[in-house]
Amino acid sequence: MSFVIAVGSTNPAKTTAVKAICERAYPGCTVVPIDVPSGVPEQPIGPNQTSTGARNRARAALAAVEGARMGMGLEGGVDPDGSLINCVAVVEAGGRENLTWGVRFPLPPTVVARVLAGEELGPVMDHITGRTESKKKLGAVGILTNGLFTRAEMWQGPLACALMPFLHPDLYPAPAAPPLPSAT
Repeated sequence: MSFVIAVGSTNPAKTTAVKAICERAYPGCTVVPIDVPSGVPEQPIGPNQTSTGARNRARAALAAVEGARMGMGLEGGVDPDGSLINCVAVVEAGGRENLTWGVRFPLPPTVVARVLAGEELGPVMDHITGRTESKKKLGAVGILTNGLFTRAEMWQGPLACALMPFLHPDLYPAPAAPPLPSAT
């Protein structure tokens, strides 16, 4: 059986990034995209919601795909300061977890105002640019850089860094075993 990696998303911008990095890190691996809940609002606001969403997606993907050895969660959010933020969580079947952050960049003030008022970033970017499904293609980063840096490319750096403890377990201490429940 091949090395199976479950990714908690079916969004092509995310799955393309996972496949690009994981096929290099684990030649012959099988990447299985699966739609799982993030457990946070559709548009996460702030680092706490964004990292929680990434962890929840990674754990849910790992649990949902039989035989998966790793689960990955990629979550984009907006910080209240007006920056786009993005987080990657990787969870191994043995319990090891790692979390990394990607690029952070300022969004246009009109976009920030709408997102902080409750709208989701992707549809806001579509509305102001006349595009459709931009979050599955260029993403805000690709639109705002005129295609110099796409959403799929944006995910690759933090994903590669999230794999560091898994690629070099000798350099990163194994996680402590969780405490046993008390017998009360």
